[in-house]
Amino acid sequence: MINWSRPAMAMAALAAVSGMLTACSSSDSSSEPAATATATAAATAAETAAETAAETAAETAGGVGDFGEDGGYAYATNVDDHRLLVVDVCEVKAALDAEGGPQYADINSVYTDGANSVKGDGSVRTLKGFASAEGKKHNSDEYYGSAGSIDAFVTSAIDGSGDFDGESDGTRSQAIEKGIQNEALVAYVAHELFTALAKGADGDFAGGVHNWDEGWAFYHGAEPGCSPYATGNSRAENYATLSDDGVTALANVNILNAMIEGRDALLNEDVDSATTAANEVIRNLVTIYSQAVIRYATKMTSDLAEGDQEAARAHQAEGLAFWRVIEPYVGDINPDSTSAINGVFALSSDPASGTEGDVRAALEPIWDATGVSADEVGTLQ
Repeated sequence: MINWSRPAMAMAALAAVSGMLTACSSSDSSSEPAATATATAAATAAETAAETAAETAAETAGGVGDFGEDGGYAYATNVDDHRLLVVDVCEVKAALDAEGGPQYADINSVYTDGANSVKGDGSVRTLKGFASAEGKKHNSDEYYGSAGSIDAFVTSAIDGSGDFDGESDGTRSQAIEKGIQNEALVAYVAHELFTALAKGADGDFAGGVHNWDEGWAFYHGAEPGCSPYATGNSRAENYATLSDDGVTALANVNILNAMIEGRDALLNEDVDSATTAANEVIRNLVTIYSQAVIRYATKMTSDLAEGDQEAARAHQAEGLAFWRVIEPYVGDINPDSTSAINGVFALSSDPASGTEGDVRAALEPIWDATGVSADEVGTLQ
C-alpha cells in the first residue's frame, strides 16, 4: 500500500521554519531600529499565536456529536462554516445551467469571492482562495509543477482561455463543474487529512481532529448533492457498486467508515491508525474516479458513433477533470499508464473512439499498486 500522507514532508517544512526562526533570533541586535523591529515582530507573532490558540480552543471545545453531523459522520469540533462551502458549488452549478447558457460572470463571482462559507472573523472562504493558494498539503501543485494548478485549470475554463480558448460552452461547463466540485474539493479533503496527520505527529491532536472534521465537511458538507460524495454515488449507480441501501456507493461507505476511524484515532492520539484511515480514504477515491475516467472515455466512443463531435469534446474535458482528481496521487506509479490516459483526455488532441479499453488497461497497474480491486471498480452498465 502506498503511503499517501506526507508527514515527513510536513516535518521537513516545520524544520525549515524552525531554522528560519533560529537564524532570525541570532541576527545582530546592536542596531536599535533592528532591535525595535524584532521586538515588534515578536509581539505581533505572539498576538497572532494567542488569537489562533483561542480560535482553536473555541472550535474544539466539546466532543463527538456536540457539533452536529452530516451523512452519518458526527463532528467532534465546530465546522459550521466549513460545511457550507459546498453550497457555493451548488450556486456555480445553477449558474452553469441557467436559462440562456452559462453565466460566466456569476460563476466567477461565486468562485472568486465566495458566498456561503463565512469564517468567524467575517471573511469569506472561497473555492478560488484554496485552489490558488501555495503550500497546501495536497499533491497537485507539486505534481503539476506550478503553484495554483487547480485554479489555473478552472479559471481558464471560466475565462475561455488557455486550453479552453475557442471551446464550446458545453466543454467549458464540464471542466468548470467537475474541476470545482471534484478536483478542488477533493484537494481540500486531502489537504485537511494530511494537515491533521502532521499536527498529530507534532502533538497537536485537538487541531488535528479539527482538520480531520473539515475533511468530511468538504467531502460531504451541508449539500451533499453538490459535493464529491455525490459523484461517488452517481458512479456507483453506473457500475452497480452501490451498497445495500441502493443509493450510497460502497466506496462512500468505506470513506465514511475510514473518516470515523481516523477521527477516533486522533482523539486517542494514535497517528498510525489515523494514517491508515487516510490511506483508505484516498484508496476509495481512486475507485470512484477510475470509474469516472472509464465512463467518459466510453461516452466519447458513443458520441462519435452518433457523429456528435461537440458532445465528445465535452466528455473529453469531463474525463480530463475527473482524471486530474487522482492523477497527482497515482500519476507516478506507472508512467506508461499515465501517458496513455493523458493521451486520451488531453485537450490538445481530438476525441477518439474505442479508448475505454485502453483506459481501463492503463488503470489496472495503478489499482494493483493502490490495493483497488477490479470488483470494487465494477463494470460499466
